[in-house]
Amino acid sequence: MPQFSRGGRITALGIALALLPSLGAVSASASPLASFSTGSKPSAAGVARDASGTARTVTLITGDKVTVTPGAKGAHASVSVQRRVGATGSVETITDASGTYVVPDEAKSYVASGVLDKRLFNVTELIAQGYDDERAAGLPLIVTRAVGASRLAGADLPGVAVERQLTSIRAEAVTADRAKAAPLWNALVSAQDTAGRKASEAPSLSGGIDRIWLDGKVKAALADSTSQIGAPRVWDKGAVGTGVKVAVLDTGIDEGHPDLAKRIVSSQSFVPGQDITDRRGHGTHVASTIAGTGAASDGTEKGVAPGADLAIGKVLGDGGSGNESWIIAGMEWAAKTEKAEIISMSLGSSGLHTQNDPMSQSVNRLSQETGTLFVIAAGNSGPGEYTVNAPGTAESALTVGAVDSADQVAGFSSSGPREGDDGLKPEVTAPGVNILAARSQHTTGEGFYTVKSGTSMATPHVAGAAALLAEKHPDWTGQQLKDALMSTTKATPGTAVHRGGTGRVDVSAAYGTKIVASGSVDTGLIKWSRDPQPIERRINYTNHGDSPTTLRLTLDRGESPSSLFTLGADKITVPAYDTASVSLVIDPRGVPVGGHTGQVVARDGEGDVAAHTVLNTRTESERHDLTLRAKDRDGHPMAGNITLKGANDPYFQYLRVPEAGLTLHLPRDTYSAMMYQDVRGAHGAHSKGLALLGDPEVELTDSRTVTFDASQAQQVRALTPRPSMPTNTRVEYWRSFNATQPKPGMDGDWIHSNMIDTAYDSVWAQPSPEEVKVGGFDLTTRWRAPQTALKVSQDSRDLDVLVQKGAKPLPDGTRNLDAVFAGTGTPAEYAQLSVRGMAVVVRRSSAVSPNEQSEAARAAGVKLLLVVNDGVGRLRAWYGDSDWQSPGPVAVASVTKDDGEALIAEIAASSRDKVRLRTTAHPVPSYTYDLVSNHKGSIPQDLTHRADSRNLARVNVTFGHGEETPAEETRIDHQRYAFGGAWNFPPEPVTRGSRTDWVSTGGGIEWRQTVTVANSLVEVSEPVTYPSRGTHEERWTTPIMRPRMIGDDLPTRENGSVLYFDSPAFGTSGMAHSGRTWSSDLSQRTSLYQGDTLLTEVDYDSAYAWGLSPEPLPYRLVVDAANNSPLISRYSITTHTEWTFVSAEAENEPIPLVQLDYGVDLDADGRARRSADLSVTPSVLGAPEIDVAAMRLEVSYDDGVTWHRQKTVQRGGVWKAGLSAPHSASFVSLRTTATDESGSSISQTVMRAYGLK
Repeated sequence: MPQFSRGGRITALGIALALLPSLGAVSASASPLASFSTGSKPSAAGVARDASGTARTVTLITGDKVTVTPGAKGAHASVSVQRRVGATGSVETITDASGTYVVPDEAKSYVASGVLDKRLFNVTELIAQGYDDERAAGLPLIVTRAVGASRLAGADLPGVAVERQLTSIRAEAVTADRAKAAPLWNALVSAQDTAGRKASEAPSLSGGIDRIWLDGKVKAALADSTSQIGAPRVWDKGAVGTGVKVAVLDTGIDEGHPDLAKRIVSSQSFVPGQDITDRRGHGTHVASTIAGTGAASDGTEKGVAPGADLAIGKVLGDGGSGNESWIIAGMEWAAKTEKAEIISMSLGSSGLHTQNDPMSQSVNRLSQETGTLFVIAAGNSGPGEYTVNAPGTAESALTVGAVDSADQVAGFSSSGPREGDDGLKPEVTAPGVNILAARSQHTTGEGFYTVKSGTSMATPHVAGAAALLAEKHPDWTGQQLKDALMSTTKATPGTAVHRGGTGRVDVSAAYGTKIVASGSVDTGLIKWSRDPQPIERRINYTNHGDSPTTLRLTLDRGESPSSLFTLGADKITVPAYDTASVSLVIDPRGVPVGGHTGQVVARDGEGDVAAHTVLNTRTESERHDLTLRAKDRDGHPMAGNITLKGANDPYFQYLRVPEAGLTLHLPRDTYSAMMYQDVRGAHGAHSKGLALLGDPEVELTDSRTVTFDASQAQQVRALTPRPSMPTNTRVEYWRSFNATQPKPGMDGDWIHSNMIDTAYDSVWAQPSPEEVKVGGFDLTTRWRAPQTALKVSQDSRDLDVLVQKGAKPLPDGTRNLDAVFAGTGTPAEYAQLSVRGMAVVVRRSSAVSPNEQSEAARAAGVKLLLVVNDGVGRLRAWYGDSDWQSPGPVAVASVTKDDGEALIAEIAASSRDKVRLRTTAHPVPSYTYDLVSNHKGSIPQDLTHRADSRNLARVNVTFGHGEETPAEETRIDHQRYAFGGAWNFPPEPVTRGSRTDWVSTGGGIEWRQTVTVANSLVEVSEPVTYPSRGTHEERWTTPIMRPRMIGDDLPTRENGSVLYFDSPAFGTSGMAHSGRTWSSDLSQRTSLYQGDTLLTEVDYDSAYAWGLSPEPLPYRLVVDAANNSPLISRYSITTHTEWTFVSAEAENEPIPLVQLDYGVDLDADGRARRSADLSVTPSVLGAPEIDVAAMRLEVSYDDGVTWHRQKTVQRGGVWKAGLSAPHSASFVSLRTTATDESGSSISQTVMRAYGLK
């Protein structure tokens, strides 16, 4: 049952003392990375924002590209998906408290079945770990093999390089070239049908591959402290760890440090391209805590086992991070090659809390195979429950929490129990606060020692303690060492077992004891049952003395019910050099739900404590069976993938439901159980629709069944006043168990979105039994439906056709065409046909490529090629040139299989071997519908959205780019539950000219349009809510282009002394558009001054200024921009803009600034009449209540040699001037100044702002 939970970052678990006041700045701390959300949790629940705040693109393992655009100043991010070539399925986007997951349809079964690691689709975590395309050309993976499968070789899979073998988990660490992700995916799933409606019951990968994991990032998590655990008393007995090898897997080592120079016996770096040198300082600190000699301090700052040998494995790079596979390779080297008795690992994954991950599995297997003791940090994610990090979650590991000098558990120390089975973690604690140990001389700072805090610092104390024991007992296994250390700890009264384990390690007691007891009796989670039965466990006592020992046993139940634990005897005699055991019965009957602990204390004949054993159990809450079944539109059983979320669980589960159904044993709770599933569409047995099935509110108070019933689903459709066809559709729902209305930061809210492409002919939804009673629910359907590009009918029957990408467009208009059948469209099949100027019907065939079909049709003079699909759904193929850019030679549309075969039959039945088709083509739409339908509380029976004047606004849109300049456009809808975020439709090509858009109104929807020109200039409008029946104007890529901020761009005073500014310089059309570029033909320099003092200057649009005075002082933001791109515009060749404002110390406070918009009547070439009126509309962005007090306008007709002040008339906030240009002028340049009532101002000069007729 794969569960989408926290992400997969691994950290070295230490906290630098100097940075404790701001833990978020420390990579070694437990603080989460700064991040945003496309959902309702604004911290970890969304897409991580990097320092630059720029958009990031992630190529998934499927080859699909996901672009995440961060929202400004805490607004949620927007997500868009570009499908790989040839992909036809929908794409699900799911946001919960763990992040935003983007899962293409063909990958869903693999994720739900656990074959693919869910982290591979968590774009939040991929970006946070630096696995976006810009920062990582390859995606690191761990590929595990089935039993008996051959080792993976690089040639086995396209674009895959094998980095290393991981024998402990039967796996290889590989890097997958992102540029070859699509062919890699095709190779992985070559044995499966991932395109048809009916996916495999048990999906598997090719080549004997069992599972693919993300090779997640790994990042790094004394004199007084050695005394605290009793090490000097052991030294006094002559034990210093001599002859014991301890492996330290960390950031490397300072081999020249005096405290370590004589202790290192072997070393190896597992970090590609880096030597063993510790340039981070973490590994040196840890190693010296274990075995430092104190040579640099005359023996004062010794480690716990100063005589132990050190094997140093560098598994974390110089930046403090690495990959999970490096960790596993280091563990295998230390345990098998170096045969280390103890392996110390001060690292962990802050997002993995079970023991199901590859690292934890490797720890358990290596422990069993070699007898090595792994001592691993618990993590710095405390104090909350279930925060112990993998691989410290491994059952066999001795997992260490941190205490201060008073044996109080540190607030940062991670807590148990283990997620998934509630097992005991951590087992022990050790000093981990303000620990003095060796400083690597390859790091900044002075002196041989430095102070650090974290469970990283606690762990080597325990590893050193284990080394002292191993010296005395060289025949002991890792489990024996673990039991000895656990059963002799110093109890820490008042500390919960899930925080402090059995207590703080006391190596003196462990070294001196003759009796070793089982460290714990741990049942973990006892499953709920109507008739629970007692459980018996044994506590073992081993006597390492030469005479029998009688122990008196005391059961301390603590606050647990008296009936829960029963000890089988209160006295036991343990023979010399032998083991005896006593029974412990755990009886869950009548015990309250939750965690229960206790301990059994064994005292010797003197009454002294010889050993103690911690008891840990947790009783499960009431459970009931939830049976899940799915039916297709014909009522037959089908398999599918569902998302299930409970009201009391912040994370959703992704589950595979087989045709036979699935029964889950779940806590009593309220659940949402929903499924997106491919079903039969609206055009016959081979058509493809997408259905949203299930129930948003399932009250599980007793066993029950939920049926995902497509036979009950109703079609979700939009009726438009004029003919249209959706080019993109999105269906999504928002669900909260906490609130009826969306609220920012609401924990437990989640959003499940599905982007549906044109391979689907319809959308369906299963009506809800009733409105939700717990929390809130929104169902949203979003359509972009332009004027129908191509309509083909035969005998008044409309065929289900789809214009193919890259094909030559059929000219605009209506025409009748005779249609004939030409097999698969090869030249040989045309040889006996006369088809010039006709429509030709062919079947799609894998033996004939789209390029070959279109070329053969061109040679035969075909007017329109109709390709009948041979599979499910509409065919979506590339019928353009083989360069994947240029259009093909003939008009091509696909026909779904059922309609197409019926047409072929009609042709065959015709006496003339042809039929007459009527076609209507509109290759460039004159209108487009952007529609949204919202339903609150439930999924209703009637799911038809009727668009008309009552719920539409008209937007007259002009695109002014050049005839040969490529441009794309889309409109983004910001739903009320997305809080500034969006799930974007891919942009669509637009041509120069005008278009009428009809846009949905109401529902709290904000719309934002974006246009990309020449693949280099991206413009976006202000969010706007349209009133019904209104008419609005939008102009794009026309003059006047100049720096223009919109709401997201205002400079912000952050954290008191920091000012962030963002000044996009290329907003066109004189409107409220923000424009940015990555073209070298458009340049920008941005400068920030305090008074006349330059604070910072950059050659792009955004930056930070640090260390500002808290006093109110005047500032000046200056933007100089140049345009040398005729593809973008012939005008606005240079601009100079200055904003002045006063800023003082503040916390995340935007600074209002005056903006200038312009209006002038221009022709298609950007030229005005010589006697045209010009309007200037100044406004105060961020403070609309502040009026503009003054405005001055000057114009130049000679490129700024002379300027002429214009007389203006102000009405309603708009200043107008009548211009009169001389006959010699070709351009108009503008110089405008405006000042608001607060004294802030703008001065803007635009050279050659527009042309003259």
